[in-house]
This record gives sequence, C-alpha cells and structure tokens, in this order.
Amino acid sequence: MFTNRKACTVYEKTAINREHIYVRHTLGAVYWQSSQGQRSGSDRIPDNGALVLIPESSAKYVPKVGDRIVDRIIGDERPPDCALTVMQVRDFRYGSPGVRHIEVTAK
Repeated sequence: MFTNRKACTVYEKTAINREHIYVRHTLGAVYWQSSQGQRSGSDRIPDNGALVLIPESSAKYVPKVGDRIVDRIIGDERPPDCALTVMQVRDFRYGSPGVRHIEVTAK
C-alpha cells in the first residue's frame, strides 16, 4: 500500500474517574489525504478534514470515533490544537495482504 507520511499519532480518548484523559499511540507509515473546503450557505463555515489509510502492518492501535489524530509523531501527552477528531472508522483488513487497511475520516 502506498504511504505518504512516516508516522502519525493517535490520542485515544478515555475516562478515568469521570475525567477525560488521552492515551498517546504512535502508528507507523500511513497515507494521509487532507481536504479543505467550505460548507455552502451564507455562513461559509470551513469544512476541513482528512482521510487516513492505515496499512495493516502499521495498525498497532485501531482508532475509534472521538479520538484525536495528527499526521506526525508528537511527544506531548495531550493532543495539540491542530489535531483532528476521528469521525468514522472502517475496517478493511481482508482480501489481498497488500491492500488490507483501516480507513479513518477525521475533521
């Protein structure tokens, strides 16, 4: 599978004693496709996001909806302001070994 980023960082959103915390996971090479746009209408709100394809070999952790994701390795324990929120996760780990992957949509 074609990749264009060396790694990415996923911040798993979890709760301990009703307090939201993030657990940092570093994944290997991924394909990251950014999108930029605007919603139609009078308000013209930015509608930016990303499609991230995580090859099966890089999927040490499978992101879930609500997690935060960044297109590089981040050492901080809290996600940076530029982190996107995972909106959808689809599992395509079947078929030919060369194309098995996890598909993540984030905004």
